[in-house]
Amino acid sequence: MANFNLFPKDLDLTGDCAVVIPAYNEEATVASIVKLALEANLGLVLVVDDGSTDKTKEKSLAAGAAVLEIIENVGKGGAVWLAAKTLQTKAIVLIDADLTGLKSQHVIDLAKPVLNDEVDMTRGNFSGGRWQTTAAQNISPQLNGQRGILREKLLALPDFSKSRYGIEIAITKGAKKDNWRTANIDLKDVSQVMKEEKRGFWAGFKIRLGMYRDILQTWFTIRTNKQ
Repeated sequence: MANFNLFPKDLDLTGDCAVVIPAYNEEATVASIVKLALEANLGLVLVVDDGSTDKTKEKSLAAGAAVLEIIENVGKGGAVWLAAKTLQTKAIVLIDADLTGLKSQHVIDLAKPVLNDEVDMTRGNFSGGRWQTTAAQNISPQLNGQRGILREKLLALPDFSKSRYGIEIAITKGAKKDNWRTANIDLKDVSQVMKEEKRGFWAGFKIRLGMYRDILQTWFTIRTNKQ
């Protein structure tokens, strides 16, 4: 397991639900997402600071979140896996740190069907936001990172800690294989800040290519293991 620190040290990891926000160098947007997650009043809000080199941890703590600080970057898959292993809650709601248009009700809508034992997983679908992200989600809805999941179901999946940006593929494929009860949740007017906007065009484009590599590698690994 990756080396990590918890802030505060005496953090209560139990309860019905935790909102988990994986974040790598998201100081510009993470505080606003934390505040909306706290307004949902579902339980612990935990930012997983995945080896950030900016003020993600400080911004998160100042906004009222708890922070699981990973010393070295392990990727989104590793961050979510570590959070799930560390927490002791019934359910986890996964929210990206770079969303725009998010409301606290969206977070509640992702959590409630899971907490009410109606489904094992909810998956968000963007609608009415920026056309780029909405179109991308319509083409590949399985890549949406906004989800509510029973924690024990998540941990029962094959270890996805090395999947990095391929985490959504790993979860989607595992859920299908194990016949999870699922529901799609409309996230009206929600979008994301694109990587090219956050990091600059060429740096963002490079990250995007790496994301596609992780997705394809995870897909190939899962498919190969079925043989």
